[in-house]
Amino acid sequence: MADGKTVITLNGLKALTEASSLGRQVKPVYFKVSDADIGDIYPGIDLKDLPSVWYQANISGYIPVNDSTVQFILDTPPDKAVKYGKTFGLYPEDGTLFAVAKPPYPFPPLMRQRFRVQFVWQQIESVMNFEDIPFYEFDQDVAHLDALSTISLALFDVQEHLTVLEQFKADYYRFKSSTSKKLQNHESRISTNEVKLQDHELAILDMSATLGNQILQNSLEIGLLKQMGG
Repeated sequence: MADGKTVITLNGLKALTEASSLGRQVKPVYFKVSDADIGDIYPGIDLKDLPSVWYQANISGYIPVNDSTVQFILDTPPDKAVKYGKTFGLYPEDGTLFAVAKPPYPFPPLMRQRFRVQFVWQQIESVMNFEDIPFYEFDQDVAHLDALSTISLALFDVQEHLTVLEQFKADYYRFKSSTSKKLQNHESRISTNEVKLQDHELAILDMSATLGNQILQNSLEIGLLKQMGG
């Protein structure tokens, strides 16, 4: 499972500060996925919402790490991953963009886009309410998710290689077909030239025979004239 960079927005910092001072809790509910690259992200970024959002779903799960750290799991299944996943946003129940996260690389479409978002805040469970989010407690749960992500990425690589192979095969057969036609044209031209060459050879032989007969006739006539002159 991918781990990237996560920052709390300006509104998120305000919400957590108010929750800490007033004894209230922030309740994370859902996330959004965008194919827009918003550039560098930093704590306290003043961003109201994500641009170019193409998917929204409830937060898939959370993993408590320690008293001050929790990880959220954001999971987009392959059949919903229609575009690149470049930027993720977390939202509480009031719809405010609470945090922004970027994976280590843009998640390609058609593969499972699973992302682990880490939050650090003092006594985080006192200011955040996780009651509606699935709870992952054991290492094997996380290992299972990691294995699924690895398999999904491997399947995507296989699909890419198959696409390249299919393109190579198409190019090969197209080249072979074009080359075969060119070879057929060359063979036809060679056959035509061979016929023409044979015709020329026959013509030369005919001319040679005619010339030989003419020389012989001239020789006889010259010899006859000499005999008559003697």
